[in-house]
Amino acid sequence: MDEKIIVALVAIIVSWLFAQMTEYVKYRWAGKKTKNGLVTELSDIQNQLQRISVRGARQLQVASLKGMEPSSSLPVANMFYTQYFKDAFAHLNREQRISYQLIHSSLESLNTQNESLIQFFEESYKDLCIFPDDEKKEAIIKVWRDRVIASYKNTMIIRWHINYHLNKPESPSFDIMGEMHESYVKFLSDLDQDVKEIMKNAKNKLNIKDFEVIYDKTMFEESQKSV
Repeated sequence: MDEKIIVALVAIIVSWLFAQMTEYVKYRWAGKKTKNGLVTELSDIQNQLQRISVRGARQLQVASLKGMEPSSSLPVANMFYTQYFKDAFAHLNREQRISYQLIHSSLESLNTQNESLIQFFEESYKDLCIFPDDEKKEAIIKVWRDRVIASYKNTMIIRWHINYHLNKPESPSFDIMGEMHESYVKFLSDLDQDVKEIMKNAKNKLNIKDFEVIYDKTMFEESQKSV
């Protein structure tokens, strides 16, 4: 075979191999950036959920005093996950995929829950203004209290899952009757007790009129203890 032809063939093969290697490096680099973006977004969400849990603790206090509050948390956005999770899918292991999907589906549920909470208040307030009735008011407040408790618990549960993921980013595995499962069940037990303590302390130390004050240092201290 002519030497020039051999040189040309070798050059073509080398160029093809180099192109393939370049594409592979770009693929791996893009995957790494996307994975890092997902983790960064979890940290951002965690910070937002911390603020939401402070508001939730305040709502628990109001509920314990048989009151209602005309406010709710704004939705927590997860734009990076929504847009790029499908691109990161092939770069993630099974444990990571399950963990991300659990966290973000729970977050979407929490957003819906908080939106429903303010809608419930608006509808109930209008109803009570038209048909004032003490018995009906008490029933409505009880429903609002139950929704506030559920929202607060869900917020804290998502925070737990995010902490677990961030502490074990390469393998946030879920087990049954194992170390992770035991830790989670213990957390749920502690969470249930924390809710009871927040509401009990509010009954003993606060008055519903305290929440009419725009700034009260004591109120912030009590809320922070529960976070």
